[in-house]
Amino acid sequence: MKIVNFDSITLKNFLSVGEEPVSVDFKPGLHIITGVNKDKQDRRNGVGKSTIADSIHFAIFGTTIRELKKENISNNLTSGTTHVELKFTIDNDNYKIIRTLKPSKCFFYINNEDYTRDSIANTTEYICKLLNTTQEIFQNCVIMTLNNTVPFMAKKKIEKRKFIEGIFGLEVFSQMLSEARSNYNDVKKEYDSLTTRFEEVNRNLASWEGQRESYTAKVQGRINKLNDRKKSNNDKIDKIKESSIQCNDDQLAQLESNVKDVEKSIDKCDSHLETIGVDKIKHEQAVLVLKDKLKRLGTSKDKCPVCMKPVTEHDRNDIEHEKGKINTKVEEILSTIKAITDDVNTFNGVKSSLKQKLDKATKSYNDCIVNRKEAEKSQEQIDQFNIWNKEADDELEEIANEKDPFTDNINENRDRLKTLQDEIDGYKHKLEILDVIKFIVSEEGVKSYIVRKILQLFNSKLQYYLRRMDSNCCCIFNEYFEDEIINEKNKTCSYHNFSGAEKKNIDLACLFAFMDIRRLQGSVAYNFSVYDELLDSSLDERGVDLVLSLLHERVEKYNECIIIISQRKESVKIGSH
Repeated sequence: MKIVNFDSITLKNFLSVGEEPVSVDFKPGLHIITGVNKDKQDRRNGVGKSTIADSIHFAIFGTTIRELKKENISNNLTSGTTHVELKFTIDNDNYKIIRTLKPSKCFFYINNEDYTRDSIANTTEYICKLLNTTQEIFQNCVIMTLNNTVPFMAKKKIEKRKFIEGIFGLEVFSQMLSEARSNYNDVKKEYDSLTTRFEEVNRNLASWEGQRESYTAKVQGRINKLNDRKKSNNDKIDKIKESSIQCNDDQLAQLESNVKDVEKSIDKCDSHLETIGVDKIKHEQAVLVLKDKLKRLGTSKDKCPVCMKPVTEHDRNDIEHEKGKINTKVEEILSTIKAITDDVNTFNGVKSSLKQKLDKATKSYNDCIVNRKEAEKSQEQIDQFNIWNKEADDELEEIANEKDPFTDNINENRDRLKTLQDEIDGYKHKLEILDVIKFIVSEEGVKSYIVRKILQLFNSKLQYYLRRMDSNCCCIFNEYFEDEIINEKNKTCSYHNFSGAEKKNIDLACLFAFMDIRRLQGSVAYNFSVYDELLDSSLDERGVDLVLSLLHERVEKYNECIIIISQRKESVKIGSH
């Protein structure tokens, strides 16, 4: 079964929603939406509660439940671009629908990949097929808006039949029967036409075959010789192809690119080695300078040979300290020189490896060039053999044309005869299948059996929900989808004879039963439903409690998000928010 989990909807400049976007998350639970009229604090009408249901319908089908014209859908105060974005998941895939007005656009994404079709209509059709729904099914199985749509039981008989067939997935039988009858008539016409043509071709074939025997032995020897020559040529062509090594432009370009890449890497190594070589020389010169300075620093005499001042013990300590600093500096530079030397050795090793790789890449490149030249030579040989084969074919054709003016006609008629026979057999088989199909999909066939089985389950579901809502009637559908409503006095009544509360009980029972049937059939199940003004009219306190009890059970059983749109302030206490 396909589980459709609606995640959220975001709308902007849609009906009563203006420039500031409004987002609704479809979280599991029973949610009551009442709204607040900021212009009239004591009123709850005209605040955009029903806009949520309309926006969901608009996102999927491109129309509102109230069937408003497009120019009346956009917010009439902002006159901005209408933007509605619906997000949902199926299995582990994420889906997103974006519809806009001014301009009119529809975009569809699956896992952030654009699956928008070539037109809005085709995109909408693709979405409906994915969700396994139509507007009628959606309005009677997902969104219940009492003030804007005709309840299922109030619809005309033909509309109810069509809708139930859609819910049960039975409309396919009517489509199949109509298509089977049309196909049968088309196939029968083709079958009769082909039979007539078969008889005509068969007579022509017998006439041509009577004229062919006189020349066959005379030309057979030459034909065999030419065929042997062609076979020998083809064997040589196959042998050349087996031994030929192909190297196309892409391979050659890739090999050339490999050579250039390795050469660039070697150049980088050389550049780096040159840089660190210069650094090494600089450091070595610095060591020489420091060592020279170290030699010239200090004296063993009592007087300084430069300034002739006496050398004190303090002076000698300073000299020794300075020598120590110079030695330390020398050691640091020598350590750096060693690191540079190691780096040089490393890069020399890399360079050596790269040179080997370059040699290998260059060899592959050169081999490819050689193989291309050899392949060109081989192709020239193949072309020559093909020329000889063509000459043999021309000679065979000449023999056939000069000495056998009947074979082409005979073969043509045989081919036509075989093709016609195959087509006749195929059409005869199709007629047999279509005969069986017409019976299977007819009212007397398997459809009747399936309808009875499904209706047993549907009627039991319907009675279950009517009992749960303490209804004073029962409703049964027969195999022709005709409903019979019996009141508590065991009398058959019309749906329109009941009070508003009883009608609503029947409507809700049908809605729940339809939802269960679609779920049990493995067709599709949605994680949310919307009930517009469910609590605002008809139902008394007891009726409200019974309906809410059923809704709470659906939340717990199916983890659904159920939204009730209400104008009654006290309704807030019932739901999650």
